[in-house]
Amino acid sequence: MVTQSQFSQIQFQAVLNNFAMLYNVMKAANFVDNAIVQLSNDGMKVIVEDAKSIQASAYITRACFSEFRLAIARPSSVADAPNNPDATLPFVSFGLNLKVFTDCLSMFTSGDYDSSLKLIQKGTGAPLIVILEQHGEDDLITECSVRTMDPFDCMELDFEDEQQIVSKLNVKGMEFFQLLSEMDRNCDEIEVIISPDAPHLIFHSFGELHSETSVEITNTSDMLITFNCTDASRNRYKFHHFRLAMRTLALASKVALRTNSEGLLGLQVMIENSDSSHIFVEYFILPLMSDGDQTTL
Repeated sequence: MVTQSQFSQIQFQAVLNNFAMLYNVMKAANFVDNAIVQLSNDGMKVIVEDAKSIQASAYITRACFSEFRLAIARPSSVADAPNNPDATLPFVSFGLNLKVFTDCLSMFTSGDYDSSLKLIQKGTGAPLIVILEQHGEDDLITECSVRTMDPFDCMELDFEDEQQIVSKLNVKGMEFFQLLSEMDRNCDEIEVIISPDAPHLIFHSFGELHSETSVEITNTSDMLITFNCTDASRNRYKFHHFRLAMRTLALASKVALRTNSEGLLGLQVMIENSDSSHIFVEYFILPLMSDGDQTTL
């Protein structure tokens, strides 16, 4: 048990009064065992990726925490950050077995208990201490120590180059989840066609025995909140990667969908927390290589 005298040695300490949604998001993102955790003054970011073809990043914003303390030195390169927009703000990074972390959270997620979560790390290489407290007639406290690892390399994927983005869509979360749920679950690939002309959005699945399913959506559909497309695009993806994202889409209130000229597909999922704060999960899905274009990822 962490004693009061040890708190002065702590680099990171945060409290979530209700961690049920965090547990659901971590469980949904646990399609691989190991994750990278990045701690910054903006909050907590958890990154997972599989086979260099799909990456998911869960952002637990600082507003989600009732208490958030992070003691990290500011390098001289960011000391003048207000005057240098290109300066990188500091963060703490470490590897974590996400399955072990999720198993710890699962201890107090069943039932109607009022439970809180405290996360503590003393410093580089130290384990992440998970303290679960169940409030009620019989207050229960469980402490787990999850070993951390050196951070590993992951893909650097983003949509920072606005000129490369060919489409931006905002869709209603539940409707988008239902659309994908109705696609052929046995299909191997899904083709996404986005065009400035009607039909503006097409999902075309390809399954076993040459079975195909197609859904067409116009920009007047109730599912679409906003629609912006500058150039038509047609890209295929593994449907398995969409299945992985659907674990989080089931919790979404809104989804931002973006594609760039290379076929990279981004899904930014907004999840509303019980206290009106938000958790964001961003997926990057790389397209399948086209037989006619060997430069496609």
